[in-house]
Amino acid sequence: MMQKLSCQRRLASSPKFRHILDTSLRWYDKKGFSLVEVVMVLGILGVLSISAIVYAPSLDRTRLEVAARQALSDIEFAKQNASITGVTSGVQFVSGGNYTVYQGSTAMPLTDPASKTDLIVNVSTKYPNVSLSNNLTVEFNSLGAPTTGGGSSVTLTSGAETRTITITANTGKLVLQ
Repeated sequence: MMQKLSCQRRLASSPKFRHILDTSLRWYDKKGFSLVEVVMVLGILGVLSISAIVYAPSLDRTRLEVAARQALSDIEFAKQNASITGVTSGVQFVSGGNYTVYQGSTAMPLTDPASKTDLIVNVSTKYPNVSLSNNLTVEFNSLGAPTTGGGSSVTLTSGAETRTITITANTGKLVLQ
């Protein structure tokens, strides 16, 4: 122990070691950033933010995707409702406007499980710049097979972008394209 302490004292008093210690501690004595460092960081952040804006998907495309997935989910909800209750359920799409998820007839809209309101969706209000391109009524029987509208599709558009939901005849399988 004594030898170790003596070695440390000799090393600390050595001019060469003292020089190394002083130069390494000088780096820690700096306070703040230089103007060059600040400008470089701001420049890098500027380039990154511009690239994020350029490569970010457009808001219209995102709204279209969300609207299409919501419509697909609502068609699936009508299909499952028909299977569970044994009563014909369906969805009526109106071009340019809205769609209604119903049981029996469009006069009896189903209740939205999330909001506890009638399941009538005004597409252009809920999803700005998104619209329905065609009229379609699709109904499902107690087996989940389409009785009306099987083999047809509904198209949602936003500018030049489109998403199409196809209802397969006989099986009622839903495909989003």
